[in-house]
Amino acid sequence: MITIDYSRRPEDYSEPFDPEELMLSRISGAARREVVRKMIREGRMNEVPEGFDNPVLSHDERRAWARYNPSFLGGEYLPPCREDEVEIARVTIRSTTFDVVSVRAKSGKDRISYRINDEYNGDNLGEKHTRTSVRPLTLGSLLDFLIGAWSLYESVEWNYPGDLEGQLGFFWGESQFYPEFDEALREKVTEGFYANQKREE
Repeated sequence: MITIDYSRRPEDYSEPFDPEELMLSRISGAARREVVRKMIREGRMNEVPEGFDNPVLSHDERRAWARYNPSFLGGEYLPPCREDEVEIARVTIRSTTFDVVSVRAKSGKDRISYRINDEYNGDNLGEKHTRTSVRPLTLGSLLDFLIGAWSLYESVEWNYPGDLEGQLGFFWGESQFYPEFDEALREKVTEGFYANQKREE
């Protein structure tokens, strides 16, 4: 059994130094990000269509991209990062359009500001979807912030009631700053599942 270090915190939230990794981190669309990443790995960066690696797509570009598959829209309706803001984690839901929830951080003079964004102008978020800290968040604090602002437990239970395997297959997490982010999310969902089962007994 893997022991997750919830006290781990990154030194800072600096963007990648590698220009290709920096470009990938700024692409909001999950499917587009993976397509461009694959082309980079295969040495075909020069074949990426013009504008395909932009952080966000225009309305017409999104419509054209969605014609291939509705799931390709995942992340495409997230608001763009603000100046000097970095995405520190994201969760993708395996809904029809693969909706994405993104956690961003911006370092200021004395404090770091955080905000959580969804693809519905915040309609799926609670009131406490912003916060600040002096130092980067620990993994545990990041999860508390995310789960406190966005009803992940309710989402997985609604789609897969009483089915832990289905719930764990309904989402995945990504973070360049927190290597254990996905595993920690799964552990939290598993704990929530069994706690809910116990309440219903």
